[in-house]
Amino acid sequence: MKLLAIVGTNAPFSYNRFLAKFIAKHYGDKADIEVKEIDKLTPFCRTEMADESIKAWIEDIKSADGIVITTPEYDHTIPAALKSSLEWLGSHAGPNVMKMKPVAVVGASVGGQGSSRAQEDIREILLSPDMSANVLPGNEVLIGQAASKFDKETGDLTDEATIKQLDGMMDSFFEFVEQANK
Repeated sequence: MKLLAIVGTNAPFSYNRFLAKFIAKHYGDKADIEVKEIDKLTPFCRTEMADESIKAWIEDIKSADGIVITTPEYDHTIPAALKSSLEWLGSHAGPNVMKMKPVAVVGASVGGQGSSRAQEDIREILLSPDMSANVLPGNEVLIGQAASKFDKETGDLTDEATIKQLDGMMDSFFEFVEQANK
């Protein structure tokens, strides 16, 4: 099983980058998980053709069995860079590679709500007619107070209760991806 763990921000420092890397390392025995950055992607523009970075992005998404998106919350929503990166993937842009693609959403934030509004927002985007992604239902991992739950030196998630919750979500996602790809 090939999964992508997408870092949902272009910020140089992000707990969500730590989270994506932790997912790739911690669950690497259950799937081939590659961390994908969005910071070098050309911003979406409906009148522009996809350049090489976008063509590679589309192919990476297309070839993955499933996707885990780690999103921070900026002003109660997802970062603009994440929205732009998703725009290249929908039916209105041409490739329609998100249609029925299994996706899990998780996020960390320094605030107490753990990117809850951003996660709600991205689920709505992923379920829209232009995306029609197959979003893992019934699983939310809201990592609030992220500064106290990650080791800033290693990037590892250190909070045992959060790891246990993430274990449950990832186990559900592995089953979800297997079912979707039968």
